[in-house]
Amino acid sequence: MSNTEALHWAAEADVSLARNEILTDGEIIRTVKNDDDDDDVTPVNPVKISHSEAVAAFNTSLQCAEEQNFEANEIMLLRRLRDRAFKLKIRTAAQKSP
Repeated sequence: MSNTEALHWAAEADVSLARNEILTDGEIIRTVKNDDDDDDVTPVNPVKISHSEAVAAFNTSLQCAEEQNFEANEIMLLRRLRDRAFKLKIRTAAQKSP
């Protein structure tokens, strides 16, 4: 690193430090307590994913994992998750059938 680069880096570090306010422990606690008022946060409605979509996603993930030579335990986990999603799909279909 040249002297010019070192001076430039040091100047950037000084500017960064100047922007950061140094707080005492008490000020940090007060700031955190005041930030707990998250009333302005709007709740997010999660997207519903069907069991069929989950099975398809796990199949794709499993194929990718096998092609990329993932660890055996990771592949087994994906298979277990896929199988569980498939069982839920079958159970849901059976409950809807008369």
